[in-house]
Amino acid sequence: MGYTELRDLTRAELAWLPDEERSREFGSENRRRQYQCGRALLRQMLEVWTGTPAARQELTVEEGGKPICVDGPAISITHAGQRVACSVASKGLVGIDLERIDERRELKQITKRFFSDEERSWIEAGPKSRFYMLWVLKEAFVKAHGQSIFGGLEKLRCVVEPPDIHAQTTDAGFSDLSLYRRDDMYLALATTETAHNDVDFRHWAPGSTGFEGGDEYTLVATTNDDAKKRAA
Repeated sequence: MGYTELRDLTRAELAWLPDEERSREFGSENRRRQYQCGRALLRQMLEVWTGTPAARQELTVEEGGKPICVDGPAISITHAGQRVACSVASKGLVGIDLERIDERRELKQITKRFFSDEERSWIEAGPKSRFYMLWVLKEAFVKAHGQSIFGGLEKLRCVVEPPDIHAQTTDAGFSDLSLYRRDDMYLALATTETAHNDVDFRHWAPGSTGFEGGDEYTLVATTNDDAKKRAA
């Protein structure tokens, strides 16, 4: 997994992006920067992963919006605020999601629409951060399988009792769900054939031409029994 802070890309990094990624229009400048930074980060990761130069990576999207690396590994991208992250998996499916805890946000209607009775009871019995724990896990799962949040979120039901994630699904399975925290943000990773022990965090620093070892994200909970002893 690679991550970075939202940044102004240099001329060299912008050159990695094809015309359609550089010229794509958005409703705000911040959203445009999130998109371009995410694509540059992903392309840099794919270059390291595959050996093919970043600018030559062929990316497309499925009808539902899931990003695809043509003839390459499974990929997923996420962003929240000033942070951007992406994941790459050599086998199986992968999904990643990142959300900032917002204590001011009203969540009752969202919780009622997308969560089961058991999940709602668990959320309401604790701090607001519980909502974000479940939301990122469900989003990561949905993104791994290329599904929509409308109906897709209901296919995974879970509660979090660190270091355990108690999860069940009515649809496609998974090998691992993992929940991480950094400051006021939660990050979730869902995979179908990649175990948590094989996840490698890498930081793309501004101005850097490569990745550094990353340890800012702390494992909170996981479905992987071997990894639970490392959860904080």
